[in-house]
Amino acid sequence: MLAASRKAIISTASKATYATATTTHGLQLTTASNGVKVASSQEPGQTASLAVVVNGGSRAESATNAGVAHFLKNYGFKNNANRTAFRVTREAELAGGVLSSNLTHESLVYSAELLKEDAELFAEILSDVVSTQKFQQHEFYDVAQQTATESSNALACAEINAIETAHQVAFRTGLGNSIFAKPSARISNDAVKAYAQQLFTQENITLVGTGIEHEQLQSLAETYFNLPAGNLNLTGSKYFGGESRIESVSTKGEYVLAFEGAAADSAEFAALQVLRHALGGDVHVKHTEGSGILAQTAAKFAQGTEIKAFNIGYSDAGLFGVQVSAATADTGAAVSAAAEQLKAVASGLSAEDFSRAVTQAKFAATAGFETRLDRLQTLGVQALRAGKYTSTAESVAAIEKVTTADIAQVAEKLLKSKATTVALGDLNILPYADSVSL
Repeated sequence: MLAASRKAIISTASKATYATATTTHGLQLTTASNGVKVASSQEPGQTASLAVVVNGGSRAESATNAGVAHFLKNYGFKNNANRTAFRVTREAELAGGVLSSNLTHESLVYSAELLKEDAELFAEILSDVVSTQKFQQHEFYDVAQQTATESSNALACAEINAIETAHQVAFRTGLGNSIFAKPSARISNDAVKAYAQQLFTQENITLVGTGIEHEQLQSLAETYFNLPAGNLNLTGSKYFGGESRIESVSTKGEYVLAFEGAAADSAEFAALQVLRHALGGDVHVKHTEGSGILAQTAAKFAQGTEIKAFNIGYSDAGLFGVQVSAATADTGAAVSAAAEQLKAVASGLSAEDFSRAVTQAKFAATAGFETRLDRLQTLGVQALRAGKYTSTAESVAAIEKVTTADIAQVAEKLLKSKATTVALGDLNILPYADSVSL
């Protein structure tokens, strides 16, 4: 096998240089001698996974290259100095591996799921993505077409469009940059290459592995990930709030009512998680009503009405709110009803609602990282963000410390921030922000 010829490199590579080390329940975080952060999670079985998690995502874009991160995401696994795109695909298939890429507001992730014995092969394939990509013009046309298709499909979904627009209204730049390149984006191949050079530096990536011994993973990082020195300095996030109204031909209205939230892993974020589950609105059993206060509110309107809370946390900011999807004629009343529930929880939660919300928040903290790709991304992002990993147990412990007084306090703080509203649908009927009583 191709991987067999690479095993000698692992056995003769220098021992891990532990610049910083953290070990928690089988998790280890270190920094390799070349500056690349390395994170591992030990898991049983014959399969494993690897990922390169890159700090930046769409947040690092400027006004002149908006949408470039989406293009760069789709450049993964194309022609590079060591392999053609066909060879990359063929080698992955022969080894039974799966390659994928993902983009968020704060990170870009290239990942592989594989058999443990082929870890070196896939580490080399992933290193090529961030170090030897050719960025050829003829490939750029395919990348641009793929990017346009993904954006068109995503933004055609009212729910996704509304949330992305809410980010733009709330933060304007940085976290306000959409993860989907807009049709108006004017991105060139040179712009994508320049963005890659900005992001793909030693201190700006983490090599993450599950099911791979940490010492082996560290050796792979030192062998293959020799990138230029440098780190990405991002401007701190600032919340603004405001209103956006998007005309759309539809019998349904989509409405987001959001407020300034909290950074992930903060005590305030844990309280907001409990509040998010107290409000709820999610459907856990198909063809039944959702759970939580907002589900009860939605049940008072026509069938198909959805009112649900969300809580999104980033490294230094957050967005908390309610999203309403209803028949156009009912949207205004549904938004007003949701606003009333937000004001009500600021006065306190019942013991039953609080207990249910804590239990559901704890379950979400545990189940939210069930897939390998989720764990890879979470571990890599936290390594880049703080140099440490917040375990599931620690997240659950933070939720257990939340009190009803904390819920009332964060709810009151939310309502004091300037609202972010997005109306998508028939704008002749959907309410303006100043008509929503808060």
